[in-house]
Amino acid sequence: MTRQFIINVFLSLFLLGICQNLYASQNKVQIQIEGIKGELLDNVLAYLSLEQQKNHPRLSATRIKRLHKQAPEEIKKALEPFGYYRADITTAELIPLSSNDDEAVWQAKYVIKLGEPLKITKVLIGGSAKDEKVFQKQFDDFPIKVGDTINHPNYEKAKRVLRNIAEEYGYFDAKFTKHEIRIDEQAYAAEISLDFESNRRYIFGPVTFNQEEYSFNESLLQRFLTFKSGDYYTVSKILNFKNALSNSDYFEKVDVDIAHSSPTGDSHLPVNVTLKPRKQDKYAAGIGYGTDTGPRGSLEWKRRYINRYGHQFSAKTELSEIRRSATARYFIPMGLRPDSFLTITAGYKDERTDTSESEVFLLGISKNNTRRFFDKPLSEVIGIEYRDEKYAIGSDTGHARLLMPNINWSYVDADNRIYTLNGYKIQLDVRGALNNVGSNTSFLQTRLNTIFIHQLLKDGRIIARGDVGYSAISLLSGDFHDLPPSIRFFAGGDRSVRGYDYQTLGPKNLEGQVIGGKNLLVGSIEYDHKILEKWSLAIFYDVGNAFNGLSEPLKQGAGVGVRWHSPVGLIRVDVATALNEEGKPWRLHITIGPDL
Repeated sequence: MTRQFIINVFLSLFLLGICQNLYASQNKVQIQIEGIKGELLDNVLAYLSLEQQKNHPRLSATRIKRLHKQAPEEIKKALEPFGYYRADITTAELIPLSSNDDEAVWQAKYVIKLGEPLKITKVLIGGSAKDEKVFQKQFDDFPIKVGDTINHPNYEKAKRVLRNIAEEYGYFDAKFTKHEIRIDEQAYAAEISLDFESNRRYIFGPVTFNQEEYSFNESLLQRFLTFKSGDYYTVSKILNFKNALSNSDYFEKVDVDIAHSSPTGDSHLPVNVTLKPRKQDKYAAGIGYGTDTGPRGSLEWKRRYINRYGHQFSAKTELSEIRRSATARYFIPMGLRPDSFLTITAGYKDERTDTSESEVFLLGISKNNTRRFFDKPLSEVIGIEYRDEKYAIGSDTGHARLLMPNINWSYVDADNRIYTLNGYKIQLDVRGALNNVGSNTSFLQTRLNTIFIHQLLKDGRIIARGDVGYSAISLLSGDFHDLPPSIRFFAGGDRSVRGYDYQTLGPKNLEGQVIGGKNLLVGSIEYDHKILEKWSLAIFYDVGNAFNGLSEPLKQGAGVGVRWHSPVGLIRVDVATALNEEGKPWRLHITIGPDL
């Protein structure tokens, strides 16, 4: 080891010690800005070098003074995008607050006088896009207008909106041929010029399905298409197509790939769809509780696809204190839409309530379809059902055989089906039978069920419910006593007039036993108020009854309830009093399920 090497080592250590001493003292700076707030203040702080470097580990007094000196110019530059080109920094001072051997603290203070903002005096919009219908609304409501303060962020946002619309509606070659802001500082005015060329609009080309593991028939897959080859491209049609496939219960994976340019050079965009099926079998089990039914459980098996044409099968059994049932259904896709299908149903139900006993075997076939009603989907089910029902109700016993054509319409419009703030549901059922036409009695029956929900203030909801039923029997030479319990109307229970037991309201026989009625009228009004994120309190009033004539009075119930937005759905716990009963007895009601 040479003498020179030792000298160099000691010299290096000496210099390192000096550098450490130079940075041993920590300088800090506090920045105070007055005269602006909000996005102006945010942008100034983003521009200000002193703000960006105030936590630098080697922040020295020299650097603080240098950054402070350039701060006024940075502040002015930060305010210009918002139209303040004549801002005045009335105060720019750097004050040492404290200083010792270990730490120095500075305060940088800036007081800003914004002055008058620069206004837009001219907006020139050109290019072929302004003549395209897709863009016209955006140009009519263009966010930048004459007389507005010039605002660069809004200007950039307006350009992004135009680009997004072009992407959404298939104008993939659209571009700005001119986009500029001209500032005349002497006249203190701004002019904006935009030329947006839409160029050609792309259309859907052929659709190719690539299927993994299982091959469905092409005709089944075509039912899910929300567009035809040759239709103009839109993002919404692609999303609706993908959602229709994903929600069909056939496919586990759905990938829809579409290029934003045509490989052939024309305007046709081929659509490539890759599909992976779900597992063929689905099993489900459920348990629950309702004060009408008591504890209940269910088991279900579903065959998601039986063949390449998309036929499905399901079997479900349910058991509770008052009811046991088994139902099998076979589904056959029909028509050109995924929500159009034929259902063949076979079922058995044994129900024993406080008012009746009933054993039912049924076989039915129905056609499901969706129509458009006020631009909303109207669900329609048209079918025919054969029902064989042995029953005992009051002193009536019998064996009904009914061949019943039926139709059901259901219309729902809601912001959320599980917990609805604003929405409604209207459902209408019509069914009937003719004596000696596959039936041993005659009747025609209709039932209208409605629910309306409206948000009140921020945390409240008004829920109005109505249920109206009417049976024409004598006009068709039928006899009410030949109708089984499943065709008669009853009131009372969790989803009827609360405060009364399940199906305990209705006309009575001479022994005082409830035997049900030809008609039904039930109404309810409820106020629900959220007290916590997942908890609500409710107060309600119900009124109604089943009746044959005008002699049966309407029964009234009222009470309070608690609502819990649980992971399995909305759970309602109600305590209601029967206002028309002696002593006004109370009854507990527990239900689980969505609002609509």
